[in-house]
Amino acid sequence: MKTTDAKEFIKLLERCARLKSAPRFKSSLKHDGDTVAEHSWRLAVMVLVIAEKYNLKIDIIKAMAMALIHDLAEAQTGDIDAYEVMTGNFWANKKQQAEKKAIQNMTGDLKIGKNVRQLWEEYENQISLEAKFVKALDRMEAFLHIIESGIEDYIPQEFHGDYADKAVRAFDEASHHFPELNDLLNEIKKILKRRTKAAGVRWAEGELEQPKTV
Repeated sequence: MKTTDAKEFIKLLERCARLKSAPRFKSSLKHDGDTVAEHSWRLAVMVLVIAEKYNLKIDIIKAMAMALIHDLAEAQTGDIDAYEVMTGNFWANKKQQAEKKAIQNMTGDLKIGKNVRQLWEEYENQISLEAKFVKALDRMEAFLHIIESGIEDYIPQEFHGDYADKAVRAFDEASHHFPELNDLLNEIKKILKRRTKAAGVRWAEGELEQPKTV
């Protein structure tokens, strides 16, 4: 390995390290949730075990790599969660612009950054089966985190029950490409419904507003 390449690797890894202290759900949980790095790690594990279990016709290594870097821009922008967009505190297109600028800042000056950036863009643009698969599991992982954190600490004090379905279908038609995911999605929803009922939190089926885009 050339010295220049080694220096580039170190520089990129230092930038990635910020994900280890970047919290998720900061506007919709009353306490600190997991970090972006923790989320990305478990997402990569989900990609591996689920794709292998169902023998899905995707490039598993590519999908795992995509899972690991799909939120890389948040090392600079921080996590802008769905509740902020849903309530209009942060426009969806501004979020996209900020993240695109951040990924360019993090990789644009590195020769080794091109492949990372292209993989991130492939995920963002949802142009491959791997991207669609990772997007679907990304939403499900977020729901698992809410279950683990405690539904009673979720803000607002209602839970939009159709968000899981929208998250899987809206961008990527994952239920069409990967019907194997439906059982997992339904099981997660069953757990969420039980937890919301036990916590006295209203399950707001069918009332979720569309994200702001202007």
